[in-house]
Amino acid sequence: MAPALLHRAIDALAVWSEDLVRRAPEPCRLAAPEPLRCFAPLPALPAEPAPGRSWSAPSPRPAGAGDRLSVHVTPAVGPRRGTVLLVPPWKIRSPRLVRGYVALLARAGWEPWLVCPPHHLERTRPGARSGEGFVSLDAQRQREVFEQLVLELRVCAALAARRGPVGLVGLSLGALAGALAATAPERLAFAALVGPPKLALVLSQTGIGRRYRRLAERAAGGGPWPGDAALAEALAPLDPAGRAPTAARLFVAAGLHDGIAPLAGARELSERWGVAPHLYPRGHLSLLFLCRALRRDLAAFTGGAADDRTGALRAG
Repeated sequence: MAPALLHRAIDALAVWSEDLVRRAPEPCRLAAPEPLRCFAPLPALPAEPAPGRSWSAPSPRPAGAGDRLSVHVTPAVGPRRGTVLLVPPWKIRSPRLVRGYVALLARAGWEPWLVCPPHHLERTRPGARSGEGFVSLDAQRQREVFEQLVLELRVCAALAARRGPVGLVGLSLGALAGALAATAPERLAFAALVGPPKLALVLSQTGIGRRYRRLAERAAGGGPWPGDAALAEALAPLDPAGRAPTAARLFVAAGLHDGIAPLAGARELSERWGVAPHLYPRGHLSLLFLCRALRRDLAAFTGGAADDRTGALRAG
């Protein structure tokens, strides 16, 4: 099998396996493209966490009673440079999935903070799978989920800044939230975005979009599936390309054969932000977890050195 077909096949297999999961029908509800409400001055910050220890605190914008921001902390190796917020991909089921990124950042002298997104890991609702409920065809609810996560990233950045520089590494859907956080008033030392999706393209051009279209068509009382232009307009507030970055340095990586986050989205973001994208002959999942070239470039960008003894970034 040709390499391009192999990488596309990996993405297609992942989408197909998720298609097998039974889901309730959900109508598509668009909303007026109002600006996100997560860039105002921060509320009072929680108590400063103990150095080098995992921690949690009440979410600054809880989705429900008892909803807590949660952070998994790994100590830096050697002299500490600062903190890096690591925003994982959608539906992460274990922190082990991103241990390669954690190790890379720690070796570079950063203290990685794996930020648990709403509805993921220990924040998963009883009886649900990690990540279910994070993505919605209700544009208003989808906007609220991202507003919550971006606000939580800002709180983490403000707390971490008390102990030195703060960077951010976002992966897949976590890269979209990370890109929005990279436009916030808290000036990050850097933001590295790996496979950032443009949601309108995901819904209109990928198997994930076809899955959600089927769910919408089966929903009682749901209207016809909106056109691409209407989807793009409703989701425009979640497109970081329309905002100016505040991070001091930027790194955008994308796969040439990505079947989950179409390449055009990362290219548009890079162009609007005035940075050259790092493009790799990979699909979405093989870029995230099987790309040594990405690992070397990311290590160089964050000031560390790649360690080939660990092999490619692994899924655990």
